[in-house]
Amino acid sequence: MNLLRTLRMGALLLLTGLTVSSCLEPPEYPETPTIDFERITSQRISDASGTYDKVTITVSFRDGDGDLGLNEADKTDDSPWARIKNGLPNPYYNNYYLTPSIRNAQGDFVELELPDPSFNYNSTYPPLATDDREAPLRGELNFTYDFYVGSPFTPGQTVRFNVSIFDRALNQSNTVTTDPITIPR
Repeated sequence: MNLLRTLRMGALLLLTGLTVSSCLEPPEYPETPTIDFERITSQRISDASGTYDKVTITVSFRDGDGDLGLNEADKTDDSPWARIKNGLPNPYYNNYYLTPSIRNAQGDFVELELPDPSFNYNSTYPPLATDDREAPLRGELNFTYDFYVGSPFTPGQTVRFNVSIFDRALNQSNTVTTDPITIPR
């Protein structure tokens, strides 16, 4: 009788273990990152450096192999992420791309024209995985920018941003557009 009870208990534990392990299958995401706009916040700050708007943009991300993020050490002259490639600025030097648009008098959003074409709001985010193995990865990415009053936006302007990211394999995500915000007066 004890042997039968032991076998039943063992079979029950085995079945429970198999059921739980099947629930722990990693999700399947494409190897090209996918992002979704989550939120944008703006806070007016005045301190010793001046008055500026601290704008934080949050996007959620999913990536099938988890190869998101770069260290400064990754950007050596012979890497795919070097600042200069073939004597030209490398479009892959950054992995976070931000393009501001301003609402014009007709109510349409037009891309902000910057006085210096080499200037942009692109940036780099660090590696998001805690180890080097390939595994699906998802989460949120927050970027904060400080825009000083009157540069490049004037008080009362309505602004929104297009955002996209790259992974280490140089796969570009989709582009998302933030909700518009109005620069305080």
